[in-house]
Amino acid sequence: MSDGGKGSKPRPFSVSNEEYANRWDAIFGRDKMSEITEKAKRERALDEMVRISEELGLYDEGSGSNSDNRG
Repeated sequence: MSDGGKGSKPRPFSVSNEEYANRWDAIFGRDKMSEITEKAKRERALDEMVRISEELGLYDEGSGSNSDNRG
């Protein structure tokens, strides 16, 4: 009895893997603008963390180490 051609072998692609990936990203993936926005948000957050650390005296650029020299 025939199994109707069902098996584990995938169907052949009619487009290249690159084109398939591009189409997948266009449908399901994040767009490039949101990736740029996310990167900018991370950069701003890091800058804010450094600024707050400097205000609290937790970050000293001149010493070259992260120790706070407590005696």
